[in-house]
Amino acid sequence: MHVLDTHEIKKIEQRLVAAEVSNESLSVDLIDHICCMIEERLDVGISLASAEEEVFSELGSVQLKSIELETKRLTQNKFIMKKRTKIVGLVGLSVTATGFIFKMLHLWGAGVLWGSGILIMAFGFFSMLLVDRFSYEKDTGRRITAFVGYIGAAMLLVGLGMSLLRMPFSNYLAIAGGVVLLIHFVISSSQARITDSAG
Repeated sequence: MHVLDTHEIKKIEQRLVAAEVSNESLSVDLIDHICCMIEERLDVGISLASAEEEVFSELGSVQLKSIELETKRLTQNKFIMKKRTKIVGLVGLSVTATGFIFKMLHLWGAGVLWGSGILIMAFGFFSMLLVDRFSYEKDTGRRITAFVGYIGAAMLLVGLGMSLLRMPFSNYLAIAGGVVLLIHFVISSSQARITDSAG
């Protein structure tokens, strides 16, 4: 099997610079990918110059630039999504904590604050975590497992929140949420074991 030397890899780096690929992390991944494509052609008897030209004509400078732009867009979207999730989580936690303090001090509006905070955490923060997980998780089984975990966490949180307000059926909802979360942990741990054994 042919392996490209340092000089040949340097030439590929220069061609990526000429194609205006400036993202350092992406550039490293592309160099590795291009090297593999060239080495595959060298193994079947194609000359180095022909293999290099064939790979770069196949990729094209326009396509290389579009890969960089798409990577940048996805990275920015992921950063914005994580920032929003943190903000919603902090707001939910703050409102819930304020409601709890109001409840301890027997102040007016404690129930509304506590309930609002719980709902923000259950249907705002956890749902945004789920959307974030779905953005990078492509396996259907793992997506279903993540959704089951979200349902369990939301049920448990709402059930516990309702029980503090002494609302009917809150204990049953919390217990059901705990059971669903337990199922989620069993399934996710078995999926992790399958992935480890396959790897």
